[in-house]
Amino acid sequence: MSEDCPQYQRDPVPTNAEIAERLRTLSEQLADLGCDMEFLGGFGPMVQQGRLLIETARIARTWAQEIEGEAK
Repeated sequence: MSEDCPQYQRDPVPTNAEIAERLRTLSEQLADLGCDMEFLGGFGPMVQQGRLLIETARIARTWAQEIEGEAK
């Protein structure tokens, strides 16, 4: 197991649909925060960091779609 993951069994184990939903929720939060950072960042480094969060949100959404596709 990864050191970042709990060393115990989850009960119940999440389904693919639940993981996909959590990724979508995370994606929405990342995109919202990234847009705020991009808007408020002016010409500073926060603009680039906001853009990175927006791209990360797209990746999380793609993962959610792929995970749902595997479940079908």
